[in-house]
Formats: sequence, structure tokens, C-alpha cells
Amino acid sequence: MPDGAGPTQLAPVYRALRKAFEDSKNKPGAADFCYREMEMRRHDRTVTSSAERGLLHAYWMVSGNGLRAL
Repeated sequence: MPDGAGPTQLAPVYRALRKAFEDSKNKPGAADFCYREMEMRRHDRTVTSSAERGLLHAYWMVSGNGLRAL
């Protein structure tokens, strides 16, 4: 991977941003960061277990696109 930030570094950033938006009562903004956090965890092969990645992938297949569209 290039020197840029990868899923391992970005997932905690998106989690913190989601929490900040939830604390400020901005649910639509929090939903966007929730989706991004889930995507980073789904792509992370170093921290996220294969079972969790499988569950995240299944959730993405079922509702990820619906959540993103909202």
C-alpha cells in the first residue's frame, strides 16, 4: 500500500467523527461517518477478524447501499 492512510488508520478517525456528529445531534452526518467506518473495518485485514469482515460484508450486501442512498 502507498504511504497514504489505510483502513487501519481511518476507521478510528471515522468513529471519532461519527461520535462527534451524534453528540451534536446531527444524525444524517453521523450516518455518513458510520457507513465510512463500517467500510474501513470491512476492508481492514490486519485488525478486523475474518468472521467480523464476513458479517460486515453481509451487512453491506443487504443494506449498505440503502443506507448510503439515504
